[in-house]
Amino acid sequence: MASLSVPPVLTSPRNDAIALHRAFRGFGCDSTTVISILAHRDSTQRALIMQEYRALYRQDLYHRLSTELTGHHKKAMLLWVLDPVGRDATILNQALNSEITDLRGATEVICSRTPSQLLVMKQTYRALFGCYLEHDITERTYGDHQKLLLAYLGVPRYEGPQVDPSAAAYDARELYRAGERRLGTNERTFIRIFSERSWAHMASVAAAYQHMFTRSLEKAVKSETSGNFEFGLLTILRCAQSPAGYFAKVLHKAMKGLGTSDTALIRVVVTRTEIDMQYIKAEYHKKYKRSLADAIHSETSGNYRTFLLSLAVKSETSGNFEFGLLTILRCAQSPAGYFAKVLHKAMKGLGTSDTALIRVVVTRTEIDMQYIKAEYHKKYKRSLADAVHAETSGNYRTFLLSLVGRDRY
Repeated sequence: MASLSVPPVLTSPRNDAIALHRAFRGFGCDSTTVISILAHRDSTQRALIMQEYRALYRQDLYHRLSTELTGHHKKAMLLWVLDPVGRDATILNQALNSEITDLRGATEVICSRTPSQLLVMKQTYRALFGCYLEHDITERTYGDHQKLLLAYLGVPRYEGPQVDPSAAAYDARELYRAGERRLGTNERTFIRIFSERSWAHMASVAAAYQHMFTRSLEKAVKSETSGNFEFGLLTILRCAQSPAGYFAKVLHKAMKGLGTSDTALIRVVVTRTEIDMQYIKAEYHKKYKRSLADAIHSETSGNYRTFLLSLAVKSETSGNFEFGLLTILRCAQSPAGYFAKVLHKAMKGLGTSDTALIRVVVTRTEIDMQYIKAEYHKKYKRSLADAVHAETSGNYRTFLLSLVGRDRY
């Protein structure tokens, strides 16, 4: 489940593009405006904004952001504005072709994606960078690690939930024979099974391995393999068992101890926000007894912190969808309580939402106004009549009070 919070009313990509352009004018950049817009738009909306920006100003928004922003905030934002598959391809290209390669980052992206995602990713990589992903992997990796990545990229795997328990048990025995049962390790068997089986099947294999040999498959992998090859196998296995648990662990490791691995932190937050960040947050809190928001807040600062928190810590639902779900839930629990809350919100703070006030009073007067008044007094220690009297005037006040009644408690 995604964590991205988008506006309750559809925004205009053109207006967003204009607002962003204004944020770039003058000395420095109004990063607050940039974050308030781009951190709250989904991938489709961001693509439309980029189109509008180019049409209006004959300039690429990605390039403009790269000149206006700095540091980790810039790195995170530039990845965020890309479409998801282009982002993955870019992360891979940067990991494989930078002066200092990030083979574990590249391995994570490859081994945590579905076969259909990998297929499109390979095509996009070729289109963006003019070479095959497999070529760059061959140039930058070696040995069993290279064989695993190429096999995982090249083998079409089933993506559904169905599992044959007998086949899973057979694979568990094969892995045991290839590893812990013998002197030395048959890496080819590990590569074949881990690269050809679905996540659902691998989760079943892990359960069968534990049942048959009273030892976890993860421990077997750790004892029988090493280095980036081990890392790749563990990434596949952990994502098969719990993608959210895997990414929670990556985030914790990125922020643990002295210093922060900002590359890993950015990679996970920007790639998972629109997929399963809510589950990752739940796993993070369950494992480490601390909210992900608290961890990010303590390990980052400035606009970088603001941006990551805007992506990572919003609610499971947003906008009109959230409002609709809450309306159904609250009316199911207590219609009177729901409308009492609407009335209180309409009259709270500076100004009054007369549209909401009128809507509730005129539609509920002949249905359940007495119950609403009782709930209002119970919740807010004030009669509804007093609140209406204080927030309205003239004939408008007289009319509403004649509907509500002047009951006092």
